[in-house]
Amino acid sequence: MVDFFAVQVAFLLFESIFCFISAIVSAVKNSRDKKAKHAVVFLNVLAGLMLLFDYLTYVLPGRVTPFSKFVMNLSTLSVFLICDLFLVAIIIYVSIVLFGHFDLRREQRCRFRFLTCCMLSVVGMVMVVISHFSELYYIIDEDNFYYRGDLFPLSVLIPVTGMAIILSILMQYRHKTTRSRFLALLSYIVFPLVGFLFQYFFYGFAYMDIGVAVSVHIMFIENIIYQNRQIQIAERTDIRTGLANEHGCMEWIRTRRNDVDLKDYAAVYFDLTKYTLINRKYGVESGNRILSAYASAFAAELEPDEFMGRQTGDQFIIIVRKENLPKSLELLKGLPVKFTDDTGKELTENISAQAGVYEIASSDIKGEEIVTYARTALDHSKSLGSREVVYMTKELMDKLEERKRFDLDIRYALEHEEFVPFYQPKVNSKTNMLCGAEALARWIHKDQIIDPGDFVPFMERNESICELDMYMLKKICSDIAQWKKEGIDILPISVNFSRRNLADPDLARKIDKIVKDSGISKELIEIEITETVDEFPLSTLKEFVDSLHDLGYSASIDDFGCGNSSMSVLREINFDTMKIDKGFIDRDHSKDLTILNHIIKLATDIGLKIVAEGVEQPAQVSTLKNFGANVIQGYYYDRPLPKEKMFERLKNPKYDKGEEE
Repeated sequence: MVDFFAVQVAFLLFESIFCFISAIVSAVKNSRDKKAKHAVVFLNVLAGLMLLFDYLTYVLPGRVTPFSKFVMNLSTLSVFLICDLFLVAIIIYVSIVLFGHFDLRREQRCRFRFLTCCMLSVVGMVMVVISHFSELYYIIDEDNFYYRGDLFPLSVLIPVTGMAIILSILMQYRHKTTRSRFLALLSYIVFPLVGFLFQYFFYGFAYMDIGVAVSVHIMFIENIIYQNRQIQIAERTDIRTGLANEHGCMEWIRTRRNDVDLKDYAAVYFDLTKYTLINRKYGVESGNRILSAYASAFAAELEPDEFMGRQTGDQFIIIVRKENLPKSLELLKGLPVKFTDDTGKELTENISAQAGVYEIASSDIKGEEIVTYARTALDHSKSLGSREVVYMTKELMDKLEERKRFDLDIRYALEHEEFVPFYQPKVNSKTNMLCGAEALARWIHKDQIIDPGDFVPFMERNESICELDMYMLKKICSDIAQWKKEGIDILPISVNFSRRNLADPDLARKIDKIVKDSGISKELIEIEITETVDEFPLSTLKEFVDSLHDLGYSASIDDFGCGNSSMSVLREINFDTMKIDKGFIDRDHSKDLTILNHIIKLATDIGLKIVAEGVEQPAQVSTLKNFGANVIQGYYYDRPLPKEKMFERLKNPKYDKGEEE
């Protein structure tokens, strides 16, 4: 015959171990909802302890050693205490799942019922302690056997009442969570509750433990499913705004294709205007809140069957019915957004956007094409310098196809080393001696030299600029190493890096590896970063420059004065060299010259080296020398030179130039 007592004891021990394992798995598993994660761990640990202590109360009766009696008393006391403490654990978990948090402040929903449950839990535990010494709930005789006391029904009534209250909260707010999670939460309450009641009427079998064990199993499985679902959602959701990201946008289009006719919709790709200025005005944290508030305000204006997603930075996409397109475009002209700044003050900012529109022409079009067409229309609007909405046309589609071909050409060029460095000399105007050079990328394609202005902006958009920058660094290091083998003195070469590279936290280390592998000295490489791009905060740029310095490299800021954060850059970041924007040198108005003079004086006072680029006229050289800027780069001395001609210049570093020509 089956020994049901042995089965029951084994069941309790197994389930106790399972609860502890579940707690460990829940604790180490990554979760976006940390509060719910901690509540689940707490519930699992409590369940594991209760089952373990109940296991001991089943195996210790009849053992009369002092230690056995002590453990029996401790285990019985613990089981009763945990039954009441379970109320608080379930309250916390249910509150977090339904309302996102748990506290007992006035604004907490269902506060009175939560307080009642907490008070019941406290009263129950106090009664358990009193009962332990007065035998109100239970009695443990001299032979270490357990018996129910006169007030045992009260020990069941208290947790059952609390569970019923929690059940009422769950039923009232069941719409706050998904059906599967609601059913799982329901099981956490119903199964232990039924177990309590069964154990009261059918004494001698661990019905309560069975109920708790079943609920723990359901909790474990449901949490694994829920966390996996959350990971999938996170992959498709933008954390900052809560909108769908690029993957989520593709998913929406893919799933909607079977439900609606996409030809009834239009896609609008838009970019917030002056968002960088908003960040500077209110700070990055407030800027993030504004972005989130804008997303919520705009999304609230859309119909249920319409879509809004965030693409990147301050760029969004909406897919709306064509009849609703005029309303959406009107919102893009200006949408009042309420937000709270860093001081807690409530403010309103009117946010406008520049947009490109693609009216979907085919029901079986791919999501990637929809987004690309709308974005291309926006790019075209920006290229025109216009704030007008631009619609995707046949002409623009042809342009897109041309860009695709151009992209393939660039990929081919990178793979087949069609990009080569040209070197523009830097000259000390006092001595007319070569003192360095800047390496510039040139694309030699079908026997023609393509200027950077024709391919760098495109590569900035499709992210291949990062690949080009690393490729160029390898080429430059290789050229320097070859020149050194020829036995000539090499001067420092500055290498351009787009700020898009700053997305890589290991950028400085990767640069260092390339230089080390080439066998050249670090002093021969200077990293040059432009000041005009605002894609990353100054803190990221500062971290990169500091890392370069730690590794032994110098860094220069290119095009100084043409960006909006010039003074902030100088204050926050310790560059070694400042390259003055060509715009200050081209103009000879008294106002421009005054600004130029002060920039040079400022740079000198804070210990920066100065390079003036774009110098073409003798008068410009004279002015710069008078202001104290002696290092000149520009057509006045030399155009960018291919590798062979730069080698000849290194052998003959003296320029035969006067100030007047």
